[in-house]
Amino acid sequence: MIRRSGKRYVWRMPLALSASVVVAAAVVVLIGLSAGISAAQDQGAAAGAPASNQPAFIKNLHITGFVQNTTSTWVNSSAMEYNTYPVTNPLAPNRLHPVLNRNSLAAERNMIQVDVNDDFTENDSMFMRVWGVYEPSYPWEENCAQQYGNLAPGVPFGISELGEGPNGHCNSDFYNQYGIRELWFKHRWGPLQFFVGRQIVTWGESLAFRVGDQINPQDLSWAFGFANLEQSRTPVWMLHPILNLPSVGPFSSNFAELVYIPGFDFMYTQVDYANDSFDGMDNIRGRVNITADSPGGRFGVRTDSREIVFLGAPEIAPPFAMVQAGIPVPGCIAGCFYLSAGRNVQQQVPSATWGNSQIGFRLHTLVENAEITAFYLWNHDYSPVARYDNRSALAIAPGFALRRVNLFYPQYQAVGFTVNRPIYLPGALAQLPFVIRAETLYKNHDAFNTLAMPGTPLNHFAGIGVRNFSIDGTTRSDTLLWLFALDLDQAYTPWLTTTGNLTANFEVMGTTILSYSRFMQGAAGFFERAYHNDVNMLLSVGSSWWWGAISPNWTTIFNPNGLTFLSFPSIQLTPPWTNKYFMKLEWVDVQGTNQFGLDGGVFKGKDMIFAQFQYNFSLL
Repeated sequence: MIRRSGKRYVWRMPLALSASVVVAAAVVVLIGLSAGISAAQDQGAAAGAPASNQPAFIKNLHITGFVQNTTSTWVNSSAMEYNTYPVTNPLAPNRLHPVLNRNSLAAERNMIQVDVNDDFTENDSMFMRVWGVYEPSYPWEENCAQQYGNLAPGVPFGISELGEGPNGHCNSDFYNQYGIRELWFKHRWGPLQFFVGRQIVTWGESLAFRVGDQINPQDLSWAFGFANLEQSRTPVWMLHPILNLPSVGPFSSNFAELVYIPGFDFMYTQVDYANDSFDGMDNIRGRVNITADSPGGRFGVRTDSREIVFLGAPEIAPPFAMVQAGIPVPGCIAGCFYLSAGRNVQQQVPSATWGNSQIGFRLHTLVENAEITAFYLWNHDYSPVARYDNRSALAIAPGFALRRVNLFYPQYQAVGFTVNRPIYLPGALAQLPFVIRAETLYKNHDAFNTLAMPGTPLNHFAGIGVRNFSIDGTTRSDTLLWLFALDLDQAYTPWLTTTGNLTANFEVMGTTILSYSRFMQGAAGFFERAYHNDVNMLLSVGSSWWWGAISPNWTTIFNPNGLTFLSFPSIQLTPPWTNKYFMKLEWVDVQGTNQFGLDGGVFKGKDMIFAQFQYNFSLL
């Protein structure tokens, strides 16, 4: 399944202005250089007879791609009980909502990918990748929980009678995609390579986790399903120059790399959520992660249906649905139950402005056998943090009010480092090609949701006016992400296979919150706390027989929270006479004791098996 493939305003504006100057200068240079290249080519053509009458852009054009079908079924659809309970709308007590369809079909995905590579001259080239994806309507999306269910037991979510809930439509065509996925042009000018267009840039070392890999948002709508990490990255429009530098002493293979993302990231598919949360944002929707519709989507997470009750006052899905006292809202002087749903939950995707531009700078070198990089990022989180706004609170009944919650994407600055190098063992162990990898990322002033909100049952209704509490449900802290990995890269193992090799990868990834509080939430709407030190481990082992005709692989990710295991055993079958087509069989298994664990437990019950058929083609 998985393959590798501030401070604030005064810092922000100079960085953006400097980047704009660099971009403008680079464009001027490219225009002049292109004119010079054209003139030189004309003179060269006049001096001698051409080797071919065929234009270079035709002669060097290559069109390849594949057609793929993925058929997936749930192992036990009845185990997904959190999407099947009947609910009575308390605002319309005579209307009983139907139970969701327990259909076993998880996916019937049909995809075509077309890659176009072309070299216009020896210094100019381009790449374009087109995706077309079609999936039929599924009962899960047709009878979605937004229309028929609740945010949590006892909490009205589909309150369309008040005009505050979702509009009642579902997302049966959410996963259909069409259009250009990547499109970039490359120009070479001496030691400089200049890329411009919609691209993917990977600065991390991990096979499965995101530490240094922070440039591109992710498509998480498949969750842990049949999409690998490479396919989950969302390309964005950027300027991306790479300048090769001379060797200095022991430092070789030196280059400097710049990424500038202005933020005009259009997205017209995978934007129509059932609650219309991203309506009108097609021009910037590509700046943040794509998530599955939840609750109700096939790959949506299990919502936290627990509640905490103190003196009869419930706390449910903070800050979206909670009791709070002391908020100066008419009708709620002595406390009120606040609900945020539908149009009262607002997305605040960073707009495409100079201040919201994303900038990254990286240095790369090779010291003896160690590959080392260091980089800086001015970026924003791709997953939101919820912040409630009492200025828009509206009491609609005694003890009951609607309040806006804004989902914003915090900006941060970060520095990171990566290193990898082979390990040379003595004696017979020298036949084992081990490689070690490590990376770390320090994020400044990142944002989290917190349960330390004044006037809630969680704080025994205390904390009103106390500065240590959060007045809007958010808090800040620096964080440290780190990873250590050991790889066994294509080891010769005749005791296992004489026609293939053994590959194994072991990764340990951790996140440390430096200014930790026990009230920090793992995610908005969940009672799950964020861990001071959260650790994940990955083990992947793969081999092949009959010269790659049979390629098994087992990958497992483990998290101590609820003893959660995410396992992906698979086998790929490729005919020995051709590599134009192959079949892959995979089982996705979730095991653990915490069904609300945000490290995978929220997917418990969604085990599935899929078969993937792929035909590769070359048109030109």
